[in-house]
Amino acid sequence: MRVETKNLIIRNFELSDEKDLCEYMLQRVNVEFESYPNFTPQKAKEEVEYRSKSDEFFAVVLRAKHKVIGNIYLGKRDFNARELGYVLNQDYQNKGYGSEACRAMIEFAFGEGVHRIYAECAPQNVASWKVMEKVGLKREAHFRKNVSFHNDDRGNPIYWDTYVYAALNPNEKADESID
Repeated sequence: MRVETKNLIIRNFELSDEKDLCEYMLQRVNVEFESYPNFTPQKAKEEVEYRSKSDEFFAVVLRAKHKVIGNIYLGKRDFNARELGYVLNQDYQNKGYGSEACRAMIEFAFGEGVHRIYAECAPQNVASWKVMEKVGLKREAHFRKNVSFHNDDRGNPIYWDTYVYAALNPNEKADESID
């Protein structure tokens, strides 16, 4: 799979992406939202091998530098839906690349006949839900205490609320009999 935009190339991961993947994944070891506390440079090879075989993880490559600056996740779910996720190298955030990559992948997925795309984030993760809104997803729900990314000092899960955003394929004919 390969999708090109003005600034980006979104493609399957390749084994040669190991160094760039390691760089941005190490930035996520202690982040507040969806951290990867067990990620190490030694695990980068295993992770890039996994992602290179996946049809759900895609590398986000900055055209100008031929550098992987993050990834897009389009997880397959029931009822012809996909769950959208995204991570960018901190050095490339707040430059519009996240929105550009998400918009391109949403258009790609809808062009492939996907019925619905949704994404979730913590209400406190303002940057993430602003990306979702910018690319046309609409807030549908606020789930209370439904996910956990961290444990407290005693090992008990710390639960977070999540916002759920979604969009339906605009190419599908709407069923007007359902409100």
